[in-house]
Amino acid sequence: MADVIPPDTRAAGQTGHIQDHVNISDVLQAMQNQLGGLPASWAWGTATLAAGTVTVSSGIVLSTTKILTGRMTPGGTPGHLSVPTITPGVSFVINSSSASDTSVIAYLILNP
Repeated sequence: MADVIPPDTRAAGQTGHIQDHVNISDVLQAMQNQLGGLPASWAWGTATLAAGTVTVSSGIVLSTTKILTGRMTPGGTPGHLSVPTITPGVSFVINSSSASDTSVIAYLILNP
């Protein structure tokens, strides 16, 4: 039986990933104090999408960095999140599959 996506978070073509993002966001919020003790090569924060995209400046990102994302506060029409671009030592881009997504996104930067 497929998970049901609540109507206020459903976007065309979505298959249930919104709840996964919400779950990640809940974990990040619950572990906020512990996240302050992450290794120096790791970092976390929030960013707000504008027209479905945001560029986050970060001097610690590498070509091998893994970035986890989660939706903190849905806005506009939420879509699937991805990180298509990492510019080592400079920034990374978080995109939504919805050009009208204005959600607040939590991110966790993990370096090897």
